[in-house]
Amino acid sequence: MLYNYYIFLLFGYTFGMEYNSLLLETAAVQGLKEDEFVRRGCRVTHGIMPDKGEYYTLTECGDDDNLVRIFASYIKKLAGENLKRVLIVGLGNRGMTADALGNTTLHHLSAGGSNPHFSLIAPQVSVVTGVESSDIVASVSERVKPDLTILIDTLSTSRYERLGRCYQLCNFALTPGSGVGNSKFMRTQGKTLSVGVPLVIKLGDLGVEKLRNFVVTPADIDEQVARCGKNIARAINTAFGK
Repeated sequence: MLYNYYIFLLFGYTFGMEYNSLLLETAAVQGLKEDEFVRRGCRVTHGIMPDKGEYYTLTECGDDDNLVRIFASYIKKLAGENLKRVLIVGLGNRGMTADALGNTTLHHLSAGGSNPHFSLIAPQVSVVTGVESSDIVASVSERVKPDLTILIDTLSTSRYERLGRCYQLCNFALTPGSGVGNSKFMRTQGKTLSVGVPLVIKLGDLGVEKLRNFVVTPADIDEQVARCGKNIARAINTAFGK
């Protein structure tokens, strides 16, 4: 099994990577009741987390166009109407492929002259910039005052079949670093949506106990990040009529 993965994290210490856990799994730990159904061939899980909000998890159905349309409909539902300014944040370390989902997504979005309603930022991680990404987001958000902030980041999972195949959306802020025990509170203006795809997993969850704290990513991680980032961007553009 090891030959199908790249090892890039040792004993829980990231080298410039701060990811979050898949809500589908953290919510289950809390004993949360979830609804699961099939829409256009894609499996959808919907849940509500007390004192936070709701989330949707879509599992790929083999048709990217269908996935994008479904994902866009939930983004539009949670975002609401009458949005004049949307701040889209690509979290993570673009120097590490598995953590570059947010930055990759931004490459497929436009802002400014061609799309004055969108503002895009990729704050990087503190090990690269010396500034916490949460502080950068808070500062930009305070200045721009968006009606909606969309946070995009890599997630972790405990089930290998979910790697690169689940797209998660929730209407509250991600907590950068929560997947590695280094949480940072994210402050934003207006409404907040968080989007992520699980791209990393611990070897312990793959049954390798002696190396259980090593974190690995699929061998085709470049292709997965490129495809998932493009699908998220298409869903965002579709949701806002772009």
